Amino acid sequence: MSAPLPAGRARMMLLRGFLCQNVAIGCAFGSFGVALIPLQEKFGVGRGLASLGIALAVMMMGLAAPLAAPLINRIGLRAMMVGGIVMSAAGYVLLALASNIGMVLFAYAVPIGLGLVGFGPLPSTVLAGNWFRSNPGPAAGLVNMPVLMVLVPLVTLPLIREGGLSGLYLALAALHVALLPFAFGIVDAPEDEVAGTAAIRSVPGHHNDNGTGLGTGGAVSATTMLGQPLFWGIVLGSGILHAVGIIASSHLVAFGIERGIAAGQASLLAAVMGGASVVGAFGSGLLCARLGGGRALALIAAGTATGWMALFLTQSLWPMALGSLVIGAGGAAVFPAISVLAGERFGARSLTRALGLFGLATLPMNFGLPPLAGVLRDMVGSYDPVVLVIVAACIGVAALYFAISRVPVRLAPTLA
Repeated sequence: MSAPLPAGRARMMLLRGFLCQNVAIGCAFGSFGVALIPLQEKFGVGRGLASLGIALAVMMMGLAAPLAAPLINRIGLRAMMVGGIVMSAAGYVLLALASNIGMVLFAYAVPIGLGLVGFGPLPSTVLAGNWFRSNPGPAAGLVNMPVLMVLVPLVTLPLIREGGLSGLYLALAALHVALLPFAFGIVDAPEDEVAGTAAIRSVPGHHNDNGTGLGTGGAVSATTMLGQPLFWGIVLGSGILHAVGIIASSHLVAFGIERGIAAGQASLLAAVMGGASVVGAFGSGLLCARLGGGRALALIAAGTATGWMALFLTQSLWPMALGSLVIGAGGAAVFPAISVLAGERFGARSLTRALGLFGLATLPMNFGLPPLAGVLRDMVGSYDPVVLVIVAACIGVAALYFAISRVPVRLAPTLA
């Protein structure tokens, strides 16, 4: 029987993971929407091309995510997360020096996108799970609370006013450098535990490998998963909801300005959305515990549709802020709920594989739909059709996940 974890040290590892995840997500997503119009104006490009940067970062995250677990096993969490911080910081320096939109898109796609994989949500969640093995769910929720998604939008506009886009990006790079001393203190796991083994246990939903998932008794092969209609149903809903979240991060400020709200107030909408995501990330696990993954996702999708409809029906700040609150909470709740649903349906031993395949399979939606929203807005000259398409899509996803929740869980042949 293993000795109890040193509580103080475990909490310090949780804090380090929390800081890493926040700098990764807060800098990339929290600043992008506020900087979108200045970026568009600086390089003289359309809204669709200007918004492509964050989609490229998400694409790189999806492509590289399946390699994260083997890399953690090979070099350890500390080396991977320090490397991710350095790479991401270099990306923001490149943004500050960019002389054309091509350099901007490269910076988001390669150093920032790979940096997000290196020290963002996945390794931070693994770190939390390694140090809180007996009850990893709350630790994973805490480490993924995106507090900087509240703060970064509030300071982005003043930084742009004082130092332009270059000043903003250099400030974000400096924040990465300030994070390095905390990252150097990361210890992968207590008692020299192998991080890769803990990673499987650390994801919410792992506890369902008890006769209730497809993976009971063994790991489900990729071929078996890809042959399951259930897998593709989860992929479709997940891809749409994640793409909607990226659209919100990229376009919400521009949408508010189009509706007649001052730029500073529109930035407040992004901060409200970020604040709600803090609650959504932690509350998602509680919702899944009560309703199950499928019904929780159906409720999240319905709530997201309601939030966007609220934005569509008003031009006043406070009703728009309420809609942003609902959208932010729903967007942050998607990944934990997808993890729970995957654990319920495919079992613990197949969970890492399932999430990796989800990331690859949803790439076309995550990469294509956010820039397409910008192109549609440019063609029509208004965000109205974009919002109506989002509302209809989220209603469809709600129906899809409700149907999935009613499909009986049955055993299937498993292949390692």
